[in-house]
Amino acid sequence: MASRLLNVRVDPERLRKVRKLQDSGVVFSDVVREAIDARFEALDRPMLGREAVSAVARILEQHPDPADLPARRYDVHDAAGSRAAISRALKRRPR
Repeated sequence: MASRLLNVRVDPERLRKVRKLQDSGVVFSDVVREAIDARFEALDRPMLGREAVSAVARILEQHPDPADLPARRYDVHDAAGSRAAISRALKRRPR
């Protein structure tokens, strides 16, 4: 297998953890490979249920609505009302 060497900078606390892992017999290269594989698999996996809810919560926390934003005139949880409001908004939009 052809491989490449990667250098990773770590802070003192992570270096302490790496050394403790190595002392207990863990091969650090294996840890890095497993972490890369896990992150890569997560890229292709669709979010479900609670993951999606927490992702939306993080987005809303980072990008809150402006304080002067007027309240909506329809209930966003009412599918029919939302559909009608979106339809009205699209009809008003100039083409």
